[in-house]
Amino acid sequence: MGAPETTPPLGKAEPQPVQITIPDASVAENAALVARLTDLINTVYTETEEGLFAPSYRRTSRDEVRQLLLRRELALAYLSRVSPSHSDTSPATTTTSTTSPNPPFTDTDTDTLVIGCIRIHSLSPTHGDFGMLACDAAYRGLGAGRALVRFAEAHCRAVLGKTAMQCELLVARAFEHPFKARNQAWYERMGYRVVGRLDFAREYPDLAGHLVTEGELRVFEKALLP
Repeated sequence: MGAPETTPPLGKAEPQPVQITIPDASVAENAALVARLTDLINTVYTETEEGLFAPSYRRTSRDEVRQLLLRRELALAYLSRVSPSHSDTSPATTTTSTTSPNPPFTDTDTDTLVIGCIRIHSLSPTHGDFGMLACDAAYRGLGAGRALVRFAEAHCRAVLGKTAMQCELLVARAFEHPFKARNQAWYERMGYRVVGRLDFAREYPDLAGHLVTEGELRVFEKALLP
């Protein structure tokens, strides 16, 4: 008789499909999820904005993440072996909506692991916006980043009724930051174009003191076609 079958750890066997949802506001009370998201966002931004901000700067806090979850402005990308469900039914989701509870979204749960997030909110009656895009480096190559952006676009178009999408990219004025250059090229491949160049310190005066170099805020826009 051969060795008994075992279930391999999540992420170690065949690639799992990335699933995306805007969870119910009740998950804001899940301390493990809030901590996981806060650490994920801060880790990603510390790496990708190295040389722009002081080393002590942190992109977000647990309080801010909790508030975003309460307002249902965070979409989460996750891997799961179980059939997930959620209350959001945007066309871009890769899961099937059911009436069962949300996935547990705990950092220690072996069946569900959050690997990325994106903030989605309304800028105006016609424009949506995404930001705070972060994906776990351990799961790069699964397409989570692109899937999160596509989800945000579809949600803004189909659920919020928007006709255009915007995002912002902070760049250094004095030098070309390698990640920011790749980030801009990535946005452009997805159909975004620069429509504005703003002074970061003027737009975000509370954050300007954390910069170690002068920053420019590039505003990207894309039409959301039916």
